[in-house]
Amino acid sequence: MKKGLGIGLATVLMAGSLAGCGSDSNGKESSSGSGAAAKEVKLKFSIWGNDTHKQMYETMIESYRKDHPNVSVEIMTIPSADYQQKLSVLMASKTAPDVVWLMERSIPQFLEAGQLADISSIKDDPDYKFDDLIPSTLDLLTKDGKTYGIPFSTPPNMIYYNKTLFEEKGLKTPTELYAEGKWTYDEMAKAAAVLTDRSKGVYGVNLIRPNGWTTSWTESLQTLVWAFGGDYFSADGKQFALNTKEGIDALQFYSDAMFKSEIHPKPGDQTTFETGKIAMQQDLFSYMGKAKAITDFKWDIAPMPSGAGGQGTTLGYAGYAVTKDSEHAAEATDFVKYLTNPENMAVTSQFFVPSRKSVLESQEFLNQGPSPESVKTAVLDQMASARVRPAFQNFQQIDEKMKIGFDSIYTKSKPIADIAKDLEKEVSPLLN
Repeated sequence: MKKGLGIGLATVLMAGSLAGCGSDSNGKESSSGSGAAAKEVKLKFSIWGNDTHKQMYETMIESYRKDHPNVSVEIMTIPSADYQQKLSVLMASKTAPDVVWLMERSIPQFLEAGQLADISSIKDDPDYKFDDLIPSTLDLLTKDGKTYGIPFSTPPNMIYYNKTLFEEKGLKTPTELYAEGKWTYDEMAKAAAVLTDRSKGVYGVNLIRPNGWTTSWTESLQTLVWAFGGDYFSADGKQFALNTKEGIDALQFYSDAMFKSEIHPKPGDQTTFETGKIAMQQDLFSYMGKAKAITDFKWDIAPMPSGAGGQGTTLGYAGYAVTKDSEHAAEATDFVKYLTNPENMAVTSQFFVPSRKSVLESQEFLNQGPSPESVKTAVLDQMASARVRPAFQNFQQIDEKMKIGFDSIYTKSKPIADIAKDLEKEVSPLLN
């Protein structure tokens, strides 16, 4: 449940053009070929990404259709907060998309329910270079030796910060503090207090990813809890572990940042980093596309700060999978193979930290960020110790209870210690 990725840094120059595969995952000619007799195939592909991600995929699909003119791919965009529930309904009604994005928390549910197709034959194509995929990234999508998906994004979370604001206040940046071994949550809070200007609507820090208030407990705050030496659950996932001094201290830090020092946006506040009104923003590598469009101020990236329990950096996770009930499993598998070949994973690496070693270690990937040095420090150097967030078969039930507890934090209806105690009472039965 807590997996680290051991990765060494090397420089690998890559060159390639977008190329489709003319055969299915078994190496046999499929109906996605360009022959005159090829049947028309319409695939559906679901994502929770933004418009920039969708545009990238649309361009890739156009290239795919050059070699597969009979295959069309419709992209379905579902908000991340609703994604698992919506996909669960579609799976149950056998109307799910042919190819789906899956996040780590949803994989156990669909895998154990037998709702994902076995795409192990994708390994048989030597041109695919399956061995280039970092083995540990495949663990979540492997069962009984069979492969049920290919990861395309394995990012550690990081801090995006407004260099211009730091310079105006004469403060050391997170990067500088990290280099000195002084980048901690206490130092973050101190800097945020100086950077906050409530008269201008400027906040010193935002730990919640954009539009992530409803999923804050798992997507945004796991790092904070780990860094304070706490955890949501025991290592085996069978016990609730947040109701401890460390867990309560982490939640108290978060609550105080919102309501006491007011260095953090209030619940529901959608102020974004690109407006220039957030000095430090926690996010993933996928935000880089939006950050690159910023022209009003200078910005950079840095690792997460540390606490009594270390940095606690989480490793995001997303993979492509083919749904078991797809009527076009061969074509869907071929499309997944296309999306994750070395050339196209280099394309998607402009937003997603790749699972292919050759792409991850390439100079092209290092150049994706504000500087190669920043990407090395904030991304590559953090991956070996980062941990994948917990995942459960009955995640939706646990999620519902956890959200109720965090609503109590947001409404200040109870002391933090009482909230942690109530959560233990409500969630514990779901773990056993």
